[in-house]
Amino acid sequence: MGFDAAVNSAVGRRLRCRREDLSLTREKLAEYADISVQFLADIETGRKGMTVQTLRKLALALHCSADDLVFGSAPEEVPKFPALEARLDSLTPAQADLATEILTLVQKALPPADQPDALPDDARSSPAGG
Repeated sequence: MGFDAAVNSAVGRRLRCRREDLSLTREKLAEYADISVQFLADIETGRKGMTVQTLRKLALALHCSADDLVFGSAPEEVPKFPALEARLDSLTPAQADLATEILTLVQKALPPADQPDALPDDARSSPAGG
């Protein structure tokens, strides 16, 4: 399989998946994109490529970007700290600004990331009754 055939096949698979995700028949999508059903079938199976104009019409009809069809959509980024992100998302802009300032102060008090066991001198205290 040559490069063009591989690209056509991959684009066709993504196009078909998107169409099926939207519960569209080939007939409906072909109608929305103003192309023939046979041409759409040929694109989906990788037998034919398409012009930029056809790609644009299909992307509009499928409510996605041409990049999504050509390259695939980027995987959703998994938040590193989901609990923190959820709390921050619920804040007003003013509250978010204040939370950012507080977090900056907390960060300054913490040891450097490359020295997680080290504590700043002012954060150390002797044990009670020591």
